[in-house]
Amino acid sequence: MNLLAWNCQGLRVALTTRNLKEECFRRKPHLVFLMETKQKARYVRKLRRRCGFDEEWIVNPIGRSGGLALWWSDVLTINILFSSANIIHTSVMSAALSTPSYVTFIYGPSDDGDRLLCWQEVRRISNNVNTSWLCLGDFNDILSQDEKIGGQPRAWRRILNFKSFVDDCGLEDLGYNGPRFTWCNNRDSSDTILERIDRALGNVQLREEFPSLQVFNIDPTGASDHHLLFI
Repeated sequence: MNLLAWNCQGLRVALTTRNLKEECFRRKPHLVFLMETKQKARYVRKLRRRCGFDEEWIVNPIGRSGGLALWWSDVLTINILFSSANIIHTSVMSAALSTPSYVTFIYGPSDDGDRLLCWQEVRRISNNVNTSWLCLGDFNDILSQDEKIGGQPRAWRRILNFKSFVDDCGLEDLGYNGPRFTWCNNRDSSDTILERIDRALGNVQLREEFPSLQVFNIDPTGASDHHLLFI
């Protein structure tokens, strides 16, 4: 099973939609997770069909911000177990899997308080996970100061809160291939900030069941300042 996740920062940008379609047809993911669609379901559904996917789950944006979309092909059976403005928690089954796997798609809020509430919700989800579990998306957080270059250092309390969340859920970072950083503020060199805030996390069962799993950070050269994840 191949997955693609991207904080696209708006699906009305022609370059973004073109690059998204190109990546879908080139990499042939079975499932796509989009963050910050900034579009209502009707438009997102139309684009989903153009990209060749059969099924969907859409979270509409609030005003002009946010919005999530999950697209998948009919080779997968997906049950939506929980959904909010920042989380889509699913169970995934296919002919290649002997038991369902859990996959949680996360768009971490930029507000500190909202982000902590999001982590608490995922902690509650973790209490009912008893098989392989993958969490992926834009977490809007880093696990160490090494995952940021430029700007002010990240507050240690914020880093520790994120590390505690990952540990409490029994997850570990799954690493990456490709560029180290997944987000750039696109400023001039003296003001450039780079961060690794898009990632995939997994539990021990996931590592054991899918030992060859790899995460690729890919720059789609679109209007978004985020790299996409391909798993």
